[in-house]
Amino acid sequence: MFAFSSLKVRLPAITIGLALVSATALGGLSWSFAKSGLVEAAQDRLQLAVTGRKIGIELVAERAVGDLVTTAANPQVAGNFGDLVEALDPAKADFAAIVQAYTAAAKPEDRLTAEAAGTMYGRRHTKVQEVGRKVIERPGYADLMFVSEDGRIVYTTTKGTDFSHALSEPDFAGTGLARLVERLKAADADATLYEDFSAYPAGTEPSAFFGRAITRRANVAMGTGQAASRVGFVVMRVTPLLFDRTLTDRGGLGDTGQLVAVGADGRLRSDPPLLNTVKAGAEATEIGLTPALLSDRKPFTYAGVTGSRMAATDKVSLMGASWTLVAAQSEDEILRGVSTLTRALTLVSFGILIATSIFGLLFARGIVRPLTALTRALDALARREPLTEVPGAKRTDEIGEIARAVVTIRDISLEDAARQLQTTEAARMREETDRRALLANLADGFERSVGRIVDTVSQAASGLNTASDRMITAVAGTAQRSGFVTTTAHETSENVNAVAAAAEELGATVGEIGRQVEQAADVSRTAVEEADRTGETMRRLSAAAARIGDVVGMVSQIAGQTNLLALNATIEAARAGEAGRGFAVVAAEVKSLAEQTTRATAEIGQQVEAIQAATSDAAGAIQGIATRIQNMSQVTGSIAAAVEEQGVTTQEIVRNMGQASSGTVAMTQDIAAVAEAAEEAGVSAGQVQQAAADLARQSETLRAEVDQFLATVRAA
Repeated sequence: MFAFSSLKVRLPAITIGLALVSATALGGLSWSFAKSGLVEAAQDRLQLAVTGRKIGIELVAERAVGDLVTTAANPQVAGNFGDLVEALDPAKADFAAIVQAYTAAAKPEDRLTAEAAGTMYGRRHTKVQEVGRKVIERPGYADLMFVSEDGRIVYTTTKGTDFSHALSEPDFAGTGLARLVERLKAADADATLYEDFSAYPAGTEPSAFFGRAITRRANVAMGTGQAASRVGFVVMRVTPLLFDRTLTDRGGLGDTGQLVAVGADGRLRSDPPLLNTVKAGAEATEIGLTPALLSDRKPFTYAGVTGSRMAATDKVSLMGASWTLVAAQSEDEILRGVSTLTRALTLVSFGILIATSIFGLLFARGIVRPLTALTRALDALARREPLTEVPGAKRTDEIGEIARAVVTIRDISLEDAARQLQTTEAARMREETDRRALLANLADGFERSVGRIVDTVSQAASGLNTASDRMITAVAGTAQRSGFVTTTAHETSENVNAVAAAAEELGATVGEIGRQVEQAADVSRTAVEEADRTGETMRRLSAAAARIGDVVGMVSQIAGQTNLLALNATIEAARAGEAGRGFAVVAAEVKSLAEQTTRATAEIGQQVEAIQAATSDAAGAIQGIATRIQNMSQVTGSIAAAVEEQGVTTQEIVRNMGQASSGTVAMTQDIAAVAEAAEEAGVSAGQVQQAAADLARQSETLRAEVDQFLATVRAA
């Protein structure tokens, strides 16, 4: 405690303490703002990734529906579907042989080329198999299946374990395929339905199904209308690979980011890209995603297999099936910038502490050393020792003023001593002269002279005592007022430093907002470019659909001409009589084929018109999206400009507050020095007062001695 009361200890300690508090507060606020900014930016990036993948999944599903509709409308499929249903009948004798012919091969690729030669099913199967093989060549399309009205699988392209089985069998009764067929029976004839992923006996991975009904028109009477009847369902089985290209795209998610899809049953719809041990169909809880976390669309943090992760979600409806898309990234990677900032702030804080410690020691030494020298000089003056030189008298600061005051006190003391010596010598000479003349006159003269001197000394001592009292009072008032001013200056300095720190943090926040706005502008520009490219793709698709319509019209004309030729052939065969009977059979078959071709081309024309209408609507919607994104980009640019102007203003405020803080600190130090000088002057005034009191006592003693001396002289 005694050591801390010394200025040479207190001044460095206070300086270092203030620097430590300032560095800690500045570092803590900077760290907090940096972490908040990084977390917000990461959440926006994850949410943007989820939204982009959502659009991609919807486009993949629409493409799959389009492929199924095109396949169902294929003349080979529509024309041979009914024959395949009739030929693969368990009641027929060749049923087992047909199934054995297509499933006997051990390798799946061999079953793709197997045929039941010589059978009606084999002939129809050959026409359909080429269509099915082209379909399953696309990634994610596992199989093309035909299901009869009574629920029997009469055709599969891959001839897996489900071929020729009925959906009423125990292994297939609860599968997604069975549920899809039941829904198709209750839906419209032209409806395309989807059944979400679940386990299926014919594959090792979960399977989903797209399906629609197949109808056949039967002749009611020659030359009259036709009645349409449903003969079965065409189904396309898909695996998670269909959506993997979209879900495994980790662009914009860093080294530890990934995106997964979770179905309504809580199971994964894709393979997590970074977890090889977890596959599609597994419970989402295996990677840390609980139903409670997925129920809300707000960003959240969860404990994953590899550590804490931040995630954003979005819901996507896949033809009635609800999925939750989750984009997640390691929290350590997101906050890696905060760790770097923490290390930088720590190093800067240590540097500030070291520099402040050195400055504090030098500052304390520059004040304490001259004050110590002045203290030794005043002690020598109090002991009435010779004092030839007072340390610090040539300084121009407050310490120099105190030293010059000590010099003045020393000079006054020497003049008083010389004057007293001169007065005593004159009295002695007069005493010698008067003694030669008359001892009585000498005594009277001595009494008058010494009496006046004693009175003068007493009055001088009294005046010096009064002056010292006034000096002590003035110094005390000065010290008190200096203390008040010092306290106020300290408070002002702390307030100015707090405002400067807040302004600097505001500048950092404004800069971070500016960077985020620039990133949003880049994203908007990228989205506009993607929308333009998509629009161009839709225009090309519309043109292709138009060309398909032209081809369909041409095929329809050919079918009409073929029908006319068949009618003419029938008439000629009738004229030929018995000789033309065989030709009449051929003409009837040609006419039947022409009618089927006409119906197929009509349906294709309807589908092409639907594709053209959908393409036109999609192109208009994409153009509207591009316009809105361009507007958003312009608004983002305006925000960026405003943020930049705010950043310049904030930097100017920080600079001005820094200058004000420096001036307040200098003023506080000067006032503290004045207070210390006033305290030292008060001590010196006290010593002067004590010297005046001693002088008064000596005057009384001198008066008593003079009275005794005069009495002795008179007695003599």
